[in-house]
Amino acid sequence: MISWDLSILHHINREWTHPLLDWLMPAVSAINAWLPLLLLMVLLVLWHGGKQGRLMILCLAVGLSVSDGIISHTLKKVVGRVRPRDAVENVMIRDLGKGSPEFMRLFSPPIQRLSAPTGDLRGNSFPSSHVMNLFAAATVVALFYRRSGAALYLLALLVAYSRIYVGAHWPSDVVPSIGMGILVGLGVTRFLQRRFAAF
Repeated sequence: MISWDLSILHHINREWTHPLLDWLMPAVSAINAWLPLLLLMVLLVLWHGGKQGRLMILCLAVGLSVSDGIISHTLKKVVGRVRPRDAVENVMIRDLGKGSPEFMRLFSPPIQRLSAPTGDLRGNSFPSSHVMNLFAAATVVALFYRRSGAALYLLALLVAYSRIYVGAHWPSDVVPSIGMGILVGLGVTRFLQRRFAAF
């Protein structure tokens, strides 16, 4: 690992902390807990967004498939980088408490424990799927609805920070993941916009 990587991780994960962030950071990282709200937003856009809204949803679906299903999945297998919580002792692992259905976890007290590496030499730390997917989505939305895209970029930055805060990713995982997500969002949207321009 790189010295600056470890230093930044230590500051964010162990020093720049607060009880509110101990809940907020795992909460924004828990994508599955927000799925009902995300599904509702998609349905509203399909219902009220007209042609532009439907094209945006198509771009989102294709962009996330490329980002998560192809690029991120492949790179995780090829690179095999170990997550901080699995590679370094005393990384604070933060998560939401248990709950069912999944969104109920948002109302559970957060869980914290110190890491105890097992010695595994491979993992799936790079890239961060959370970060790639959210920046791809924010880019797509920004190309259709600038203000909504700007708000989603802010959320994506918060999630990117949260992945370091909870001990799931190295800082050097996050920055390239942001760039790749933006490129995927741009590429997919421009391609599909040209393909459907005649319709």
